[in-house]
Amino acid sequence: MTTTSKAPASPPGPAPRRGLPRWAWVLIALLTAIALVAVAVAMFGRRGQTIVLPPAPAPSQSAVSARPTPEPSHLASSAAPVTLADGCLGGVLQLDQAVLAAQHQAPLTPAGAASFTATVARWAFAGPPPADQVTTARQVLAPDATDAARRSLSSSSDLQGSGGALDFTGGKYYVESFDGGSASVSYLASSNPTLNGVPQGQVALAGTAHLVAVNGAWRYRDLTTGRSIADLQRIGVPYSGGC
Repeated sequence: MTTTSKAPASPPGPAPRRGLPRWAWVLIALLTAIALVAVAVAMFGRRGQTIVLPPAPAPSQSAVSARPTPEPSHLASSAAPVTLADGCLGGVLQLDQAVLAAQHQAPLTPAGAASFTATVARWAFAGPPPADQVTTARQVLAPDATDAARRSLSSSSDLQGSGGALDFTGGKYYVESFDGGSASVSYLASSNPTLNGVPQGQVALAGTAHLVAVNGAWRYRDLTTGRSIADLQRIGVPYSGGC
């Protein structure tokens, strides 16, 4: 009898490795993108540069709208003002005369406060300063005007060849508070500054003027920077006219 010997069976090898599932690759790519954005923010954010990300997709009509940024309660529930503020109260030229005329004409109302704010800003920030700004300031500044208000006058410092004027054409305002005897008005205006006569390009400027009524007329008491330009572009009320 002939017998055929069989070679012993070799032990089974390791099973072949399977590739990562699709969801894992998607997750890895997403984490990598987030890491790159974080690095970019760390590198460029400190230099004042802005990284523009793609806008989020628009919500469907059935989606619940996001709640808007809270606004002061005394204005959020009130109707839009019937009378809009004048962005050129007192006129264009002769700013010393314009601000005194605006002080005389502006009523002690929210719109009057906003109108006076525009003229005060044009007068205070003009470069070169109006000829009689120092004298006019005695009638425009409040008796308890802050250092910020006094330093905002262009005559209070050496402009070193810089010049320009605020323009409220297309400007906006937002009455932060009003009680009949005082008001705080945030404003948004544009300017085309120059340096030694050379145009430097258009810029947007914003601030908040704090006013107080003295003998039936508005006075300029303080200047702060509470509202951002983006905020005022969103919620600001357009001036009626401007210069």
